[in-house]
Amino acid sequence: MKVCLLAAGKGTRNSSVKGLHKALLPLENKPAISHIIDKIPASTDIIVAVGYKSNQIKTYLNEVYPDRNIIFVEVDNYDRQGSGPGYSLLCCESYLNEPFVFTSIDTIIEESYPYIECNYDWVGSSTIDKEESGKYCLIQKSNQGNTLYYGEGNLAYIGIAGVYNYEKFWKALRNQKLLKDEYQVINGFENLKLETIECTWYDIGNNDSYHKAKKVFNRDVVANKNNEALFIDNNKVVKFFDDTNRIKQRLDRVRYLPTTKINSINENMYSYEYVNGELLSNVYDERIIDSLFSYLSNNLYNHTGIKDDEFIKNCRLMYEEKTKIRLKPLVDSELDKIEYINGVKVDPIEKLIADIDFEEIYRLAIPVHFHGDLQPENIIYSNEKSFTLIDWRESFGSSIEYGDLYYDLSKLYHGLLINGGNILEGHYDYEVSSNCASVKFLIKNNLYELRNSLKNFCEYYDYSWKNVRLLGIIHYLNICNLYTEYNNNKYGNFLFLYGKYLLTKWRNNDT
Repeated sequence: MKVCLLAAGKGTRNSSVKGLHKALLPLENKPAISHIIDKIPASTDIIVAVGYKSNQIKTYLNEVYPDRNIIFVEVDNYDRQGSGPGYSLLCCESYLNEPFVFTSIDTIIEESYPYIECNYDWVGSSTIDKEESGKYCLIQKSNQGNTLYYGEGNLAYIGIAGVYNYEKFWKALRNQKLLKDEYQVINGFENLKLETIECTWYDIGNNDSYHKAKKVFNRDVVANKNNEALFIDNNKVVKFFDDTNRIKQRLDRVRYLPTTKINSINENMYSYEYVNGELLSNVYDERIIDSLFSYLSNNLYNHTGIKDDEFIKNCRLMYEEKTKIRLKPLVDSELDKIEYINGVKVDPIEKLIADIDFEEIYRLAIPVHFHGDLQPENIIYSNEKSFTLIDWRESFGSSIEYGDLYYDLSKLYHGLLINGGNILEGHYDYEVSSNCASVKFLIKNNLYELRNSLKNFCEYYDYSWKNVRLLGIIHYLNICNLYTEYNNNKYGNFLFLYGKYLLTKWRNNDT
């Protein structure tokens, strides 16, 4: 028996992560296709029909599943008239002249047994609300055999099926019948006596259903942004960026960083072996925390550069220009019109940004080798005071070698207050009533203590603690518009309000 995964189509109904093939949409930081493969017995051959962005799928699976026997079949027509799951499956026929199971790549089920159930002909089913029946192919149950149809009903065919009488199936599937210009797989079921297998089903084929599935698969370790994703899969960590230049720069920057070995997968992805250890956000030993600053000083900040015009230009780009560009969609928005946050009167965001003395920021800037996203979740402690830095930024402006030391320290500061783990667990909230808003969140006590260690480090080396705090606040405002697809933008709105609140208190010296 073999299993065939249909992953050739564009998946235009789901745009949750820009540039990422729908087969790789993350659920709990693992792509959909891996959730499927992990349910298939290791001894079972897998056929994958690929077409659109086929290189993403092929290189990812070759990297993460090097020991699985996976055969890729290129589908020549995946987006024109006559394309569709039926045509994709027909392209795989030569590999499936035996009993087989096939599934759409956007069909996620909880059960494993359907992937080994192939001594009779069956289709996967799930009960739906009758009001939604127009979205799906339906199943009509009958003593003479179950049939598939389009219309009204409450039992959906979910895109997975087992074919035992494969010769009858292929003969029927070759009789092409188009529905809405697509070649459907249901043509092949015409001469089969179909049983049904009820499954616990999650459809990720469109944005709404995908977001519903993510409420069930909710144990993310990182909140994915609109144009990038992190996967932790089969002891590998894989980073995806829609912007191919970001991948190239991150790979180029490895020579300036104390980090683990990195492997390029394709133009949009790189990977590295999963690093065992403890995230700094979970470390409670102050001796370990203090040793981190020695590690950073000896491995990054001892490499200094020249504070020339190009460096100042990069500072201006990273602090001033980027902030104004990213905040532009929020200027004069309903959130921006709120006058009080946690009882503090706040100005519109344009006024708050205009009051920042950016020239003083540039005067204080120090060019060093830098990480660029030095948050507690990007620092792993192993043992013997050994640290591994992961998920570094690709550049500081135009430079991949030197960035502002204060950029790193302020990233650490902003990650101490708003901890990624607490965000993923939902330990934050905001409420709006008339012209007033309140924000609240949970802070871990060890990170609060780490803030004191960071302050002591700054005072010891005569770094400006006030500048660290200001840039940390700017970081909140910088990223608030990058999470529009995460939790219905609740996190982004929270960051915007909290950033305005902190910036107001900083400006008023009320901290």
